[in-house]
Amino acid sequence: MDHHKVAHIIRHFFTQAEVKSFKPLGNGHINDTYLVWLDSEEEAYVLQRKNHEVFKDIEGMMGNIQKVTQQIKEKLISEGAVDIKRKVMTYLHTSNGSNFFLDGENNYWTICLFIENSRTIENVTQLTQALNAGKAFGKFQYYLKDLPGSDLIETIPNFHNGIFRDQQLKTAIALNPQNRVEEVIAEINFLISMSEEMCTIQHAINKGELPLRITHNDTKINNVLFDINEEILCIIDLDTVMPGTILFDFGDAIRTLCNTGAEDEKDLEKIDFHLPYFKAFTEGYLAEIKDFITPKEAAQLSLSCLYMAWEQALRFLVDYINGDRYYKIKYPSHNKVRAQAQIKYLITLIANRDILQNFINEQIKH
Repeated sequence: MDHHKVAHIIRHFFTQAEVKSFKPLGNGHINDTYLVWLDSEEEAYVLQRKNHEVFKDIEGMMGNIQKVTQQIKEKLISEGAVDIKRKVMTYLHTSNGSNFFLDGENNYWTICLFIENSRTIENVTQLTQALNAGKAFGKFQYYLKDLPGSDLIETIPNFHNGIFRDQQLKTAIALNPQNRVEEVIAEINFLISMSEEMCTIQHAINKGELPLRITHNDTKINNVLFDINEEILCIIDLDTVMPGTILFDFGDAIRTLCNTGAEDEKDLEKIDFHLPYFKAFTEGYLAEIKDFITPKEAAQLSLSCLYMAWEQALRFLVDYINGDRYYKIKYPSHNKVRAQAQIKYLITLIANRDILQNFINEQIKH
């Protein structure tokens, strides 16, 4: 990206402004992001190229984001909130009213306000961080509870569909394009042994037994924006916001937040379940949603923790069998190591399953 290119894109959002300076922002692996300053504006802006290879319907995705941010803004106004621009992402529109710009190279660009004096956290190190992350994602769900999930599109079809993921594994095994199946047969057998129970979540969705809600689908703590005092500002990275079940959001938060090891930890002895972080996150999350969560959802929250670890292990394993076509790898067995690490974490979750659900039940009763 050079100054001329950035200036060309910016003029479709600010017809009179000139670009003062810009620099890359963050270390994301999907989108290209820049922080931009204009000569006529005091505020900084975030310019982002959306990856249309991952997100096939950018217009639909941005429509999702528009509906969700507008809903949150209206809720904040009704609560009498102040400084709303710091508590919900604000996307700008082009001169023709679109919230994205499609350039001549088929790249999609968006601009949102940069929230000053804010920060993200990559890994939880304190109970208060886990508690606040739970509150943040719970409040996000609370603000969107009246917006039907059917109003949004699937930005990545079948993203957390266990039946679909299970079939992907079986197809990879049958094709075995890299002749790797035999070396991971133990991992395959373990994951397949759990398929029937894990797929009950998708079956419940298909039958209408679980309400279709609007979910974030990437509930890592680094998608919570905090101020410099680590007070909650808002949820960011809304590209994967789409219809789903809160089980996906809760389970994936526990998958990423409570694992004592890295996602690609080779030393499996380092992988365990951090119960205090689980309790803190769950306390914060359920405090925001317990008044509208259904009994069916509540009863499967502990299962969701197992499910998301199972699904992620399966996805890593499928990619390894297929020849590492989806996830970026640093060495030849990287995806196999990732799958093994997720399986070890899943085993620790299974051992703690009753403890998880008992604590969930206690929090809902409070």
